[in-house]
Amino acid sequence: MNIKKVALTLASVAAITTFAPEASAIPAFARQVGMACSACHYQHFPVLNAFGRAFKQGAYTMVGTQEKIEGEGLSLPATENLAIVGYVAYSKTNGAPSAANTTTGTTDYGNLNGGALATHSNDGNLQIPQQVSLFAGGRGGENFGFEAEINLNGVAGGNGGGTGAGNAGLIRFKVPFVVEAGGLKNQIIPFSTANGVADSFEVLNTGAVNVHAFNQTDMAAVSAQQYIGTGGFNASGFALVTSNENFFANVSKWGATAGDGTSGGGALGSNYVRAAWTGDLGGFDSAIGFQYWGGSSVSDSVAYATATPWGVYNTQAFAIDAQVMGDVGGMPLLVVASYAKAPTTSATGGTLNLYNQQNLDMSSFNIGAELGIVQNVATVQLAYRHAMSGQDVGTITGGTATGQNASDNAVMLGLTYAVALNARLEFTQSWYSGDIYASNSTAATAGNSLTAFDLAFAF
Repeated sequence: MNIKKVALTLASVAAITTFAPEASAIPAFARQVGMACSACHYQHFPVLNAFGRAFKQGAYTMVGTQEKIEGEGLSLPATENLAIVGYVAYSKTNGAPSAANTTTGTTDYGNLNGGALATHSNDGNLQIPQQVSLFAGGRGGENFGFEAEINLNGVAGGNGGGTGAGNAGLIRFKVPFVVEAGGLKNQIIPFSTANGVADSFEVLNTGAVNVHAFNQTDMAAVSAQQYIGTGGFNASGFALVTSNENFFANVSKWGATAGDGTSGGGALGSNYVRAAWTGDLGGFDSAIGFQYWGGSSVSDSVAYATATPWGVYNTQAFAIDAQVMGDVGGMPLLVVASYAKAPTTSATGGTLNLYNQQNLDMSSFNIGAELGIVQNVATVQLAYRHAMSGQDVGTITGGTATGQNASDNAVMLGLTYAVALNARLEFTQSWYSGDIYASNSTAATAGNSLTAFDLAFAF
């Protein structure tokens, strides 16, 4: 089978033809370095390439031709770099339509802990906008930078907002300080984010943090970490990061709170360890890594229906992931794979596990790919998930509890097309299957497929 012919056939079906402009969003960092976003991003924002990884490893301090204000101990861009990033979205699930004057809202059942996926509706759900954020970031001095994202519209959706980010206000804030020694870039990063502790520092595109997943509508189909919900809760603390072009390691002490002084918590009782190798493998830009979450802390997030907000939660999970990027037949290809597991609460001493409040272990294996059929303009996306939901089959179907872990599988097809230099159309179609969609389950009422159209923009 000729991959290129198949891809071009899909493209024609999607009306992706001729007059195709080069995709190049214009966020704050592009203004600072004086380069198109394709310098840091692979195929499209927000997927990072090797140069984008290096920019983050340098604490956002790189400056191009932009004028600077400099003096003794001072080195700032002459202009503060800002950007607006947002999404307009329509989505529909295929469950039973709602009764008159009522709304049947559902969420993707692949994200049981209420993480970062948008809410969908069997009647169709149009959001204008789904989310709009103001980004500020860049160089703060020779050895430190910053990044801040402010949610402007007060609606937490699938594109950047996690649990706790439903109100207008600060979504993420980081101030990395970097010292280079012995060929290593060493950073200490105070951070607060609604996207999970992995957002303290992450450069892979496996969905370890949601802001780097290639599909932003159904990230739980693409990423095992997003399925178990590690990217859907507030986190604040300090990250110690060391890296070079061939690896990075992140050790963080953190708490599951917003870090804004209003949560009543603030104890850094949770631990996070992340390490990954990055480099060339057979001509492909490749990476393989692992993540570990441990400890416990106060959470200010409303988690699952059985949880009590403002309680002490265990934060226990682990994941392994990998990616390859490179040209195949003259077309850019990204392939990602991940496996993640969150133990049941009963396995964590009776204290609720923030990432799994079901009665059985939750786990997921995911693999996804994005093929660029028109360079930097149009892509085809595919993903597959095989997951165990942590729910008992008997509980789901209303029968006697059997101890059998209910499966929760997904297949996702996506298409993207850059209609302008800083705007992208996205189509996502997902199909769900497994024990969790038994005919007499809640999920069956909600439906077992999702159709979504999005317009992503940045300027």
